[in-house]
Amino acid sequence: AGPVLPATCLASVLNFMPYSDVRSFLPAGKFIAIDAAKHIETLNIMEPAGLDVPAARRFTNVSQVNILCVVTQAGSGSDQILSPDAVQRVLPFLSIFPKLKGARVGGSKPQPGFLPNEYFEYMCTFPNDHAAIFRGMIGAFCGAFKARLLPCDVNLKGVIGFGKISACQQEDEHPCRLCRDICASFPFSDVLDLQAPEREETWGNTTIRSLCISQGERLEILKARPGGQEFIRSRAGAKWLLQAIYLGSVSPNDNSEGVAFQERMKEQGAVFEKEVYFVEEYSFELIERLLAHGFVPRAASKEDVRSALISSPPVIWDVSSFRRLVGMGFALDAEDFILIDTKAEPGLER
Repeated sequence: AGPVLPATCLASVLNFMPYSDVRSFLPAGKFIAIDAAKHIETLNIMEPAGLDVPAARRFTNVSQVNILCVVTQAGSGSDQILSPDAVQRVLPFLSIFPKLKGARVGGSKPQPGFLPNEYFEYMCTFPNDHAAIFRGMIGAFCGAFKARLLPCDVNLKGVIGFGKISACQQEDEHPCRLCRDICASFPFSDVLDLQAPEREETWGNTTIRSLCISQGERLEILKARPGGQEFIRSRAGAKWLLQAIYLGSVSPNDNSEGVAFQERMKEQGAVFEKEVYFVEEYSFELIERLLAHGFVPRAASKEDVRSALISSPPVIWDVSSFRRLVGMGFALDAEDFILIDTKAEPGLER
């Protein structure tokens, strides 16, 4: 007999294959069915029939499940078709993997432009009740998280977020039940990432948003949950807070003063001498509101700060923005920056 491929090596190959192809290997023998299956970490489900619980129980080490059969493209355009069959099977299927860390729910073919392969209510055209079907799945996920059927920290993509639900059903100007349930059940970081209703957009006659609850109301619901206040004060909460820092930039002039400024920045080691960054004023206002809810900027490490704000140090920053963030408690290191007074620098555009 020829050399035998180790089970771990074979599993590494199967991680990248469609689930139907993986299953086709299973009848090949005990080696594939038992030894390799227990080393597979990723499943890629390309058709609803693949969402079969008994057949998947043998994959005991799976941590990532990509369900890519919930939506398909209608022809070559951007219109989507939702699969009710796949939607019904998603949650029962995900619940059987004890080591689940991440899941993606969507389609297999790229969307036009830069959109992810996910369901968008305003792009779906079939079936007619697709919005109700998808909202039913979101509600089922809320129950699954409340009942601790799924890990509370699972990295779940494609279920909630921008464009998943349109204008919510309001009752006496109170947020809808679905949005309250999302805030009360989904992983903390997912709830924080949702856009507030102030960021809604329109697509034809459809209002597009993440949920109908304001950021302040969302945080109050989150803090009332078990572990919510601890999350806000944790490193994870501080890393999310860094996302509230929105940067603007100004560029050097094309005149001699601008050229001299760029040369001076090069001498000080700047990699991108044509961009000078500052923190937008509305960002400071947002951060102040978030700090009032208990976020602790210094819970984030210097590495977290560098990853969020600094591409290739040293970067050129406005000194007043730097000082205001430091005063708020952010662990900025002056060695990562070239600090200048943008108002007093003649070589910059106004």
